[in-house]
Amino acid sequence: MTLVRTASTPLAALGMLALAAGLIVGCSPAPKPTPTLTAAFASEEEAFAAAEETYRAYLHASAARADGDEAADPEAYLSGSALESDIQTQRELTAAGLKIVGASTVHDFLGLVARFDAKVAEVTAEVCVDISNSRVIDESGSDVTPTTRPERGKLEVVFSGDNDQLLISKTASAEISAC
Repeated sequence: MTLVRTASTPLAALGMLALAAGLIVGCSPAPKPTPTLTAAFASEEEAFAAAEETYRAYLHASAARADGDEAADPEAYLSGSALESDIQTQRELTAAGLKIVGASTVHDFLGLVARFDAKVAEVTAEVCVDISNSRVIDESGSDVTPTTRPERGKLEVVFSGDNDQLLISKTASAEISAC
Protein backbone atom coordinates (compact mmCIF):
# COMPACT_ATOMS: atom_id res chain seq x y z
CA MET A 1 0.00 0.00 0.00
CA THR A 2 1.30 3.38 -0.96
CA LEU A 3 0.62 6.55 1.02
CA VAL A 4 0.26 9.77 -0.86
CA ARG A 5 1.21 12.88 1.00
CA THR A 6 -0.79 15.91 -0.04
CA ALA A 7 0.33 18.36 2.63
CA SER A 8 3.31 18.69 4.81
CA THR A 9 2.96 17.82 8.48
CA PRO A 10 3.34 21.43 9.77
CA LEU A 11 0.66 22.69 7.38
CA ALA A 12 -1.70 19.88 8.32
CA ALA A 13 -1.19 20.62 12.01
CA LEU A 14 -1.88 24.30 11.40
CA GLY A 15 -5.06 23.43 9.51
CA MET A 16 -6.26 21.19 12.33
CA LEU A 17 -5.53 23.97 14.84
CA ALA A 18 -7.53 26.46 12.77
CA LEU A 19 -10.41 23.99 12.49
CA ALA A 20 -10.36 23.35 16.25
CA ALA A 21 -10.31 27.09 16.99
CA GLY A 22 -13.25 27.58 14.67
CA LEU A 23 -15.20 24.86 16.44
CA ILE A 24 -14.44 26.37 19.86
CA VAL A 25 -15.51 29.86 18.80
CA GLY A 26 -18.58 28.47 17.11
CA CYS A 27 -19.63 26.72 20.32
CA SER A 28 -19.06 29.63 22.66
CA PRO A 29 -22.12 31.68 23.61
CA ALA A 30 -22.85 34.79 21.64
CA PRO A 31 -22.04 38.01 23.47
CA LYS A 32 -24.97 39.49 25.33
CA PRO A 33 -26.47 42.46 23.53
CA THR A 34 -26.02 45.80 25.21
CA PRO A 35 -29.46 47.12 26.14
CA THR A 36 -30.44 50.34 24.49
CA LEU A 37 -31.62 52.97 26.92
CA THR A 38 -35.15 53.93 26.12
CA ALA A 39 -36.70 57.09 27.44
CA ALA A 40 -39.07 56.68 30.34
CA PHE A 41 -41.77 58.68 28.50
CA ALA A 42 -42.37 59.62 24.89
CA SER A 43 -43.24 63.27 25.61
CA GLU A 44 -43.55 65.93 28.31
CA GLU A 45 -47.33 65.64 28.13
CA GLU A 46 -47.12 61.90 28.82
CA ALA A 47 -44.75 62.47 31.76
CA PHE A 48 -46.96 65.22 33.24
CA ALA A 49 -50.09 63.07 32.83
CA ALA A 50 -48.41 60.15 34.62
CA ALA A 51 -47.28 62.46 37.43
CA GLU A 52 -50.78 63.88 37.87
CA GLU A 53 -52.28 60.39 37.88
CA THR A 54 -49.78 59.33 40.56
CA TYR A 55 -50.60 62.32 42.75
CA ARG A 56 -54.35 61.78 42.44
CA ALA A 57 -53.92 58.09 43.32
CA TYR A 58 -51.82 59.07 46.34
CA LEU A 59 -54.54 61.46 47.60
CA HIS A 60 -57.22 58.80 47.00
CA ALA A 61 -55.23 56.21 48.98
CA SER A 62 -54.62 58.76 51.77
CA ALA A 63 -58.35 59.50 52.04
CA ALA A 64 -59.23 55.81 52.01
CA ARG A 65 -56.70 55.10 54.77
CA ALA A 66 -58.06 58.03 56.83
CA ASP A 67 -61.55 56.58 56.42
CA GLY A 68 -60.38 53.29 57.94
CA ASP A 69 -59.45 51.26 54.86
CA GLU A 70 -56.36 49.48 56.17
CA ALA A 71 -55.68 47.99 52.71
CA ALA A 72 -55.15 51.48 51.27
CA ASP A 73 -51.45 52.27 51.15
CA PRO A 74 -50.61 55.89 50.37
CA GLU A 75 -46.94 55.21 51.15
CA ALA A 76 -46.81 52.97 48.06
CA TYR A 77 -46.81 56.21 46.02
CA LEU A 78 -43.89 57.75 47.93
CA SER A 79 -40.11 57.41 47.94
CA GLY A 80 -37.11 59.30 49.24
CA SER A 81 -37.65 62.40 51.34
CA ALA A 82 -41.40 62.41 50.59
CA LEU A 83 -41.73 58.98 52.20
CA GLU A 84 -39.56 59.98 55.16
CA SER A 85 -41.60 63.14 55.67
CA ASP A 86 -44.89 61.25 55.54
CA ILE A 87 -43.70 58.69 58.10
CA GLN A 88 -42.54 61.50 60.41
CA THR A 89 -45.83 63.39 60.04
CA GLN A 90 -47.83 60.26 60.85
CA ARG A 91 -45.71 59.69 63.98
CA GLU A 92 -46.25 63.29 65.10
CA LEU A 93 -50.01 63.11 64.53
CA THR A 94 -50.24 59.83 66.45
CA ALA A 95 -48.13 61.21 69.33
CA ALA A 96 -50.39 64.27 69.51
CA GLY A 97 -53.53 62.10 69.43
CA LEU A 98 -54.66 63.62 66.13
CA LYS A 99 -55.81 62.26 62.81
CA ILE A 100 -56.80 63.79 59.53
CA VAL A 101 -60.13 62.72 58.05
CA GLY A 102 -61.79 63.59 54.78
CA ALA A 103 -60.45 63.83 51.27
CA SER A 104 -58.03 66.30 49.80
CA THR A 105 -58.26 66.74 46.06
CA VAL A 106 -56.22 68.16 43.22
CA HIS A 107 -57.64 71.55 42.31
CA ASP A 108 -54.97 72.31 39.71
CA PHE A 109 -51.89 70.53 38.39
CA LEU A 110 -49.20 72.39 36.45
CA GLY A 111 -46.27 70.44 35.01
CA LEU A 112 -43.08 72.51 35.24
CA VAL A 113 -40.15 70.36 34.12
CA ALA A 114 -39.91 66.84 32.74
CA ARG A 115 -36.56 65.11 32.29
CA PHE A 116 -37.39 61.82 30.66
CA ASP A 117 -34.55 61.17 28.23
CA ALA A 118 -33.08 58.42 30.42
CA LYS A 119 -34.58 55.23 31.79
CA VAL A 120 -35.41 57.07 35.04
CA ALA A 121 -37.46 60.21 34.66
CA GLU A 122 -37.81 63.20 36.95
CA VAL A 123 -40.92 65.33 36.73
CA THR A 124 -41.53 68.53 38.71
CA ALA A 125 -44.98 70.05 39.07
CA GLU A 126 -46.93 72.60 41.08
CA VAL A 127 -49.98 71.03 42.63
CA CYS A 128 -52.80 73.09 44.08
CA VAL A 129 -54.41 70.86 46.71
CA ASP A 130 -57.93 71.55 47.96
CA ILE A 131 -58.00 70.57 51.65
CA SER A 132 -61.37 72.15 52.46
CA ASN A 133 -63.03 68.73 52.93
CA SER A 134 -60.40 67.42 55.34
CA ARG A 135 -60.44 67.97 59.07
CA VAL A 136 -58.05 67.48 61.98
CA ILE A 137 -59.73 65.39 64.68
CA ASP A 138 -58.47 64.81 68.23
CA GLU A 139 -58.80 61.67 70.37
CA SER A 140 -62.23 62.69 71.67
CA GLY A 141 -63.52 63.10 68.10
CA SER A 142 -63.57 66.90 68.26
CA ASP A 143 -62.72 68.93 65.18
CA VAL A 144 -59.55 70.90 66.00
CA THR A 145 -58.87 72.13 62.47
CA PRO A 146 -57.29 75.59 62.70
CA THR A 147 -59.85 78.21 61.68
CA THR A 148 -57.14 80.16 59.87
CA ARG A 149 -56.15 77.24 57.66
CA PRO A 150 -56.59 78.10 53.97
CA GLU A 151 -58.87 75.91 51.85
CA ARG A 152 -56.13 75.34 49.28
CA GLY A 153 -52.37 75.10 49.32
CA LYS A 154 -49.76 74.91 46.61
CA LEU A 155 -46.97 72.38 46.68
CA GLU A 156 -43.96 71.80 44.47
CA VAL A 157 -43.79 68.06 43.92
CA VAL A 158 -40.97 66.04 42.37
CA PHE A 159 -41.73 62.61 40.88
CA SER A 160 -39.10 59.99 39.98
CA GLY A 161 -39.37 56.71 38.14
CA ASP A 162 -40.35 55.36 34.75
CA ASN A 163 -43.48 54.81 32.72
CA ASP A 164 -44.23 51.68 34.77
CA GLN A 165 -44.03 53.37 38.16
CA LEU A 166 -43.65 57.05 38.94
CA LEU A 167 -43.34 57.90 42.65
CA ILE A 168 -43.55 61.13 44.61
CA SER A 169 -39.97 61.64 45.78
CA LYS A 170 -40.05 65.16 47.22
CA THR A 171 -42.65 67.72 48.27
CA ALA A 172 -42.26 71.28 49.46
CA SER A 173 -44.46 74.32 49.86
CA ALA A 174 -44.33 76.40 46.71
CA GLU A 175 -42.86 79.91 46.91
CA ILE A 176 -46.35 81.34 46.63
CA SER A 177 -48.39 78.95 48.76
CA ALA A 178 -51.83 80.26 47.83
CA CYS A 179 -53.60 78.97 44.77
